[in-house]
Amino acid sequence: MNKIEKYVVEADYSAYGIYKILNQILIENGSKEIRPQMMYNYARNGLIVRGEKIFGATLRKITNQEVKSFISRYCARNEINIDAEPQRRNVPDAPVVAEIEA
Repeated sequence: MNKIEKYVVEADYSAYGIYKILNQILIENGSKEIRPQMMYNYARNGLIVRGEKIFGATLRKITNQEVKSFISRYCARNEINIDAEPQRRNVPDAPVVAEIEA
């Protein structure tokens, strides 16, 4: 399970809800937080749901699948790791050095 599946559990979200989820993922990766206005602008300009401008008379909740798709695209564009666990390299443990008695 990746971080998107971990946090996106509701049936639909507002732009503010997307902001909250995305910030959790950003903070876990040591990135800077975004402002909530950014998600409202993304919705208004058709960037959350590709090609659909969501504002004013067309204001609606954004579905679970649309949120997952947007966060996945956002993270890929900004090189943010969305894997559940950080990648670990196979590095052997350091050799144990016995204490030398004086």
